[in-house]
Formats: sequence, structure tokens, C-alpha cells
Amino acid sequence: MLSRCSVQRVQRKCLQFSSIIEPSSLKTPICLHKTLYSTSNKSRQPPTTTTSTLGIKELVQRDIRHAEQLGVLEPAPADANGFRKLVHSAIQLGKFYFRGAKLIYTRGKDISAIKARIRTGGLPMTRAENRLISLQRRDVTKLIPFILMAIVVEELIPIAAIYAPFMLPSTCILPGQQSRIEEKKTQKAIASALQAQTIFATIKKNAVDGTLHFSSLKGTGSLTILCGLLRLPTFGNDLLRTWRIRRHLHFIQNDDRLLILEKLEDNLSDHDVAQALEERGFIIQDLHVESQRARLKWWLNSVQDTPDSSALTRRLFLLTQQKP
Repeated sequence: MLSRCSVQRVQRKCLQFSSIIEPSSLKTPICLHKTLYSTSNKSRQPPTTTTSTLGIKELVQRDIRHAEQLGVLEPAPADANGFRKLVHSAIQLGKFYFRGAKLIYTRGKDISAIKARIRTGGLPMTRAENRLISLQRRDVTKLIPFILMAIVVEELIPIAAIYAPFMLPSTCILPGQQSRIEEKKTQKAIASALQAQTIFATIKKNAVDGTLHFSSLKGTGSLTILCGLLRLPTFGNDLLRTWRIRRHLHFIQNDDRLLILEKLEDNLSDHDVAQALEERGFIIQDLHVESQRARLKWWLNSVQDTPDSSALTRRLFLLTQQKP
């Protein structure tokens, strides 16, 4: 069994990593930082310009300059010519991707320690640890394709961050890229919410005792809307979208359980409350902090006594309730 000192060390690392799990719009970027990215400092945020007004080359250059300002990448010497700056940026990006891939590997050791502690009857898993494990699972599935892409055509990675961000591990995304990814997710969620009212009104007629079965979603177009609300990729067919939603709701079920078990509802930071709500399909842009906390409390109260057999269908029903 791990010593209490070892447990505390692992938990401290988990708290460090937990802040990079699926952030909501304009939160701490998912990347390997030397300097924390403060979203309250507007001057350090990248402009919200997208590919509609800037080309791919300009976006990539802007992301690199922004990362250099934050200390994530080392800037080129002031007297370097254009060619030397280009080579320097390529080397710095290569180092950044290498460190990001290495972090996934070293993070796995901490997760192994967590699982070993639980197997031997040590302290139970915390919410931060559960979120870390979930993040690690997603990153590991992306790591090998990412490494192959980095080896074969490294130049494709910034383009993937623009058009296929789901391909990149969380530790290999530059701050500017992450802000843009989250902004697009938020825009898609807002658009989905505007389309949802009529469809959800029809779907809710099939609800039984506050639950909604996935069969009620077939042929309604609601699966795409739900993926958008949950900030999940929407491409593919309905079978793939259903799988994404089920997987995400399993994660939310476990997260809800730990939030309730650890009595964290009133102790979460404003950042964590907003993040939790976005993961549960809420649109928070026009909500004050007090209203956000009220929404989260409503959600947790609504699922608190739900049996495991109807955990997903209960949460699926709650997703159709835009407001408590």
C-alpha cells in the first residue's frame, strides 16, 4: 500500500493536471506551460479572428507569436533573418510536441500509482483523479497517430488544430489554438441551443418518469444538436454520435457522483462551475455566477437519487430541459 506521503504527492499532481481537462471558453489552455495563461488578462489573449478573415499561414504565425509571448515557445533572436526565424520556430514546435508527448507518458506513472492505491485498499479516488484518468485515456488514443503525423509531416499539426482539433492530444495544443478551439465549441453549442427548442419539445413527449431513452432520438436530428450542446464532435452518422453521447454521459455520471460524494458543490471555483455546466450542455454566456451555481445545484439535485440502471436516460432527459 502506498504511504500517505506518496498519496498526497500523487493527489497534488492530479490537482495540477485537473485544471487542463476540457476547459470551457477562454479558460486555462490545454497545453504544456511554463507560464500559466491568465484569461482575466485580456491583453494576453489572442484575437478571436478565425480562418474567415485570416489564412492558415497567418493563423499559425499568430499562434506561434502568442505562445512566444506567454513563454510557451522560446522566441527567435532579435537579429535573426526570416529563414533563421522559420527554422527556429520549427525546432521550438518540435520540442513543444516532444514535451507534450512525454508528459502523457510520465502522467501514466501517476495514474498507475492511483490505481495501485485503490486496489490495495487505500484512499478512494477523488474527482480530480477521475478527471485526470479520463483525460489520459483520451490522450493515449490520440498519441500514436499524432506521433506519426509529427514524424511524417509536422507542418500538418497546426492545420489539424484548425480543422480537426479532436486529433491532437491535450498536451500538444498551443494556447492560441486552444482558445480558438473552445470558441468554436461555444459557438456551435449556442447554435445548437437555438435549434433545440422545437425538436426537444417533440422529443420530451416520449419521456417516462423523468427519463428519456436513446431510441426516442432516432430520425429526429437531435443527436447532432446534443453533440453540439455537449461540445462533442458532430461529424459522422447517428450511430457514432450516439456512442459519443453515451461515453460522455458515463463520464458525467461518474463526475456527478464524485461531486456529490465530496460535497464540492459550494467549494468549486467560478472557473470549475462554468466548466462543469458546459460539460452538461448548458449555455452560460449570459448567466451570472450565482445563476451558474444555481444551475449546477439543480442538476446535481435532479440526479442525486437516480439508480444506475437509469443514470444515462435521466441525464439525457435533463439535457432537453434548457432551464430548471
